[in-house]
Amino acid sequence: MAMKENGLGGLFIRHLVMAIPWGIILLVVFAIVAMGVKQQVKEGIQYTMQEAIIQGAGFAYDYQVVTTVKKNIKEGIEFLAKTARSELKAIVNDPQVKQDIKEAFEYGGDKMRHEIRLLLNDPRIKQDIKEALEYSGQTFH
Repeated sequence: MAMKENGLGGLFIRHLVMAIPWGIILLVVFAIVAMGVKQQVKEGIQYTMQEAIIQGAGFAYDYQVVTTVKKNIKEGIEFLAKTARSELKAIVNDPQVKQDIKEAFEYGGDKMRHEIRLLLNDPRIKQDIKEALEYSGQTFH
């Protein structure tokens, strides 16, 4: 029985020693294939990027695309102007807004009149106005 065990162990070692070179060859072939595939993937990515740039530049300078974009921008601006005009017209025609604007102008006018009265009643301002009128009367005669 000891012989059979030694024989099986020896047989295993002998086949293992014969298989190691084939394993190394398999690993070398696998490494070469992997490096080739890696190079092809790298070249494929570079080609894709170059083509994307060329196609993108061609698309940007395509007359049909440029005119379509220009037309869409023009129509967008016209639509915005029409919408703004109609919204503004609706706001201005609103009776409450008209009343608010009227009150704002009235308040502004009243406030301005009040400030002018205060200025004209200030003795220093009265004196300055009087001197300016006297000076202008002397220079124009």
